[in-house]
Amino acid sequence: MLEQLELILRQYCGLKTGLPVLAGVSGGPDSLCLLDVLRQAGYAVIVAHFDHKLRPEADLEAAAVAGLARSLNLPFETDSADVRAFADREMLSIEEAARTLRYRFLFAQARKHGAQAVAVGHTADDQVETVLMHFLRGAGLAGLKGMAYRSLLPNFDPEIPIVRPLLSVWRTEIEVYCIEHGLKPHFDPSNADQTYFRNRLRHALIPELENYNPCFKETLLRSAQALQGDYAALEEVVARAWQDCLTERGAGFIAFDRERLANVSVGLRRNLIRRAAESLRPASRDFGFDALERAAAFVETPAGKQVDFVNGLYLFGESGKLYLAAYEADLPFAQWPQVSGQLTVDSGQWELGNGWVLTIEHCLPPTVHYSPPTDNWSAWLDADLTGSRLQVRPRRAGDRFQPLGMDGQSVKLSDFFVNVKLPKRARAQWPLVCVGEEIAWAPGFRQAHPFRVAETTKRVVHLTLSK
Repeated sequence: MLEQLELILRQYCGLKTGLPVLAGVSGGPDSLCLLDVLRQAGYAVIVAHFDHKLRPEADLEAAAVAGLARSLNLPFETDSADVRAFADREMLSIEEAARTLRYRFLFAQARKHGAQAVAVGHTADDQVETVLMHFLRGAGLAGLKGMAYRSLLPNFDPEIPIVRPLLSVWRTEIEVYCIEHGLKPHFDPSNADQTYFRNRLRHALIPELENYNPCFKETLLRSAQALQGDYAALEEVVARAWQDCLTERGAGFIAFDRERLANVSVGLRRNLIRRAAESLRPASRDFGFDALERAAAFVETPAGKQVDFVNGLYLFGESGKLYLAAYEADLPFAQWPQVSGQLTVDSGQWELGNGWVLTIEHCLPPTVHYSPPTDNWSAWLDADLTGSRLQVRPRRAGDRFQPLGMDGQSVKLSDFFVNVKLPKRARAQWPLVCVGEEIAWAPGFRQAHPFRVAETTKRVVHLTLSK
């Protein structure tokens, strides 16, 4: 077995003998086997033990691991935390809270010691339980492939990998190894506590499934190994589609080209959204199929709508893009003109922020030849009607507007913004050029009917908003 594991360490875990490895050692048979294998293979090992403070005998186990490290003349690091208190505070299960605190400690120590990897003692039995757990909770290929020999956990460290050299070794084989090599493990009594979901799988469901297929565990392990190959192939396709569909990313948000995303298959769409969600919420280990299916369908929802996703993320569409964003994200406004307060303006150039400039020019006939605006970012107004009372301000509650081309009909500004499909988050501070309380021009869209240039107009004011 040792020869086979040395090959796995090099080929599948990618470990180099000249660099240190940090081993998470609980004192149980799996971690003692892992430590011994790493030593026998010639790796410089740092022993790390985390005390979860969940059992009375935990102090004795920590002392035993510390004594073992001393006897082997290996560096030793240890820490402890109140897992139950952390679970209550963060609203996590005990298992998830223990994993989070343990991995934070292990990766911090790996970084401190310059370790090439964090090694843990996950076994083939753990792999079977993990895949079955994902299946029962509902998972796609990402969950059903199980754990890998080597992977990154960006939430804990973006560079140092976690390696699982024992992933193809059964627990019974490890117990035999411990006996043959004189290792004296501690056995965690909580592994028999069927309060925990994983333990119920181990002691109740898996034995029952073995009544239907005596080789159930071996079959499921082979399936996970096969799915890992399929998943790797899929990830290559996803990576290419990601480059094609991604348009923007920032702190707390990712944006896709909506048309391109709509043109890929629903399955690929789900995987792109999952990848985006994982990058925004790296602490979340799984995103359920139902949530991904809703998100994939939302791509074809009209712009202006938004929908909750999961884990504090939501989806919305605007300006030809589909955004996946965290509710706490400060989304960019740089592409739009925005104003925060009221500004009185006259001839000249006026900076409105975000790089947008309002230019105002008063003209007297016959020195100017008036022509209707060719785009919505400029306006010609009757200067005798506007006078020197031009102001720029954001919208106010109850604002109404008489858009040019509607024969003076008044509409709610809020309805007008909806009709012209102005993104919702841009509306509150969109600049409005006003005369007193009346809106004379909504830049980017329409000027107002009452201030239009007519045959009787003697003086005009020309306004341009540009970036």
